[in-house]
This record gives sequence, structure tokens and C-alpha cells, in this order.
Amino acid sequence: MEKQIAKRTRVVGPKVFLCYAREDAEKVQNLYKRLSDVGLSPWMDKENIVAGEIWELSIQRAIRSSDFFLTCLSKNSVNKRGVIQKEIKSALDIWQEMLESDIYLIPVRMDDCEVPETLRKFQWVNLFEENGWNKLMEAIQIGMERLGIINITWLRSKPIDNLSWADVTKMLQEKDFYHIGRNEKGKGMCHFYEMIEKNEKALVIDYATGLIWQQSGSKRRLNYNEANAYISQLNEEKFGGYNDWRLPTLEEAMSLMEVEEKNGKLHINQLFDQKIEDFWTADKISIDSFWAVHFDIGSCNNFPVPGYYKFVRAVRSGTSIDQIQL
Repeated sequence: MEKQIAKRTRVVGPKVFLCYAREDAEKVQNLYKRLSDVGLSPWMDKENIVAGEIWELSIQRAIRSSDFFLTCLSKNSVNKRGVIQKEIKSALDIWQEMLESDIYLIPVRMDDCEVPETLRKFQWVNLFEENGWNKLMEAIQIGMERLGIINITWLRSKPIDNLSWADVTKMLQEKDFYHIGRNEKGKGMCHFYEMIEKNEKALVIDYATGLIWQQSGSKRRLNYNEANAYISQLNEEKFGGYNDWRLPTLEEAMSLMEVEEKNGKLHINQLFDQKIEDFWTADKISIDSFWAVHFDIGSCNNFPVPGYYKFVRAVRSGTSIDQIQL
């Protein structure tokens, strides 16, 4: 079966307009990449205006269609006249039509600069400080919840001992998860990821599901008994500061599946380690056959144990951004 993945339409994350001075383009491009990596859909003229488009119309269209407007402030931009002021004025006009509780316009200080008088009513973020990125993520996450753009999707965490193909197909369709053979029209989830380092271990938080994942996983493929021993070892050593790691359910594992090959040739976000092509889940189809996911081909299947070997990527149940203990 020939795959036509590149032509598929997928759900994109909330749109974030980046307003900035040309002198700060390199810094803002770094911010653009970080926002993309966590599942958002940033927009900046340098990256998104197509050759031949009327750039001013493109900018105004992007502002109107954005869920968030980030004003990237610096010593280069605070006294800047011209386009940047027109963009801020457009954003302020849009904000006037919103509820007072909505989060839309977020001043982001790139360095220790003055905040213009017109923006001082809005709480700003100091991106140059150690906790600046986390503060920005908190603001966007709360803003998405208030706008109804995203709500935590709670996925089944309790394993099932007799999960049939019929059950799996129904789950894929109900959750709209992509599967190359069983649900090729699935659009996948709209995620909101953040990678953090805790106790010198890399973790990926998915605020869309409330789950915390290992960024990587086992160093080699393991049989199922070895996989459970690996999980026990993580909890014994308190990997990343936690002792409640577990194998994911198939529902949780398939929530990571992307329609497109985003991570090398893997159907998973690029924040995750590219080495982990597949991994075991906690769900069974029978007494001696367990489900596993394959991000190299965009599918899941069941495998008898102990004859098969898969990687392990552990997960733990987190919660909302203000309650995850980092």
C-alpha cells in the first residue's frame, strides 16, 4: 500500500502571531521554533509570507486569524515607528472586542527594556529570565482553556486484558487517531507539548492529555518481562523525581501518533527521541499477547510474548500546568 501522508490535512495548533522589530529577527526565529516544537502554530512574516503575496494584507489577515498575539519587546523595538506600531494597534482593536478575562495580547520582553505605555495594562513575560519560557507556556495554556481552544482530554489509564481489534478500531475512530491501516483519515490530536529537564532526565509534558512521558526510553528493545522490570527500575530510582511510572495504555500511546512523518521518518512530534520507533503498551488482546505501537509505519498491532522485543517509553499521569510538580 503506497502511503500518501504528505498530502493529508492535519489539525494544527492554536495560531500565535509574532510581532517584532527586524533587528530581533534571529531571536524571534528561535522563539518561532520553540513554539512550533510544542505543537503551536506560530506566524511571523519572515517565515510565512509567500513570495508574490501583498505582505501588508498577509500580516493583517494573520493577525485577525490568530488566537494569540505576542509583542516581542526589546531595546530595538520599544521606540520603533512604522509597521510594528500598526500591528500592535490592530491587536489592541481585536482585544477591545474580547472578554476582560480572555488572554490574547501578551507582551514578551526579549531583554530588560521599557514596556510601552499602551501595553502596560497587560502582564508581561520576561523571556530572558530563567522561568520566562514556563511563564509564557502557562499564559498560553490558560488562555487556550478560557477561549475553549483546548481542554484536557483524559485518556484511559487502566489496562484492558482482552482488547480486541474491534475495540481498537472503534477507539481509533472515536478519538480520531491516525492509523495507516485502520483509520487513515484520522487527524490525530492537537497537542501542546513542553520538554523539560528534571533531575537531569528529559521529560515531555503534554498539556492536552495531562500526561508526562519519557522523552526517550529504554536503550534497547526488550521482551515484555524485561519491559516490566525496566519500569520497576525507573520507579526504584525515582526517574525524573517520580516513582509512579508505568507502561501506557494503547489509547495513551496512540494519542502521540501524528498523521505526517515529523520526526525523521517517525509519526511522532520531533521533541521525542528519534531512536524509539516502537514501544510496548499495558493492554492485552489475550493472556499472552500484548499491544504495541509503531511510529515508523504509523500503526499498532499485538504481539505474543516473550517472542517479540519492543522499546519501552514510560508515562505517568500528570494534570494541568499549575498542578504538575516540576
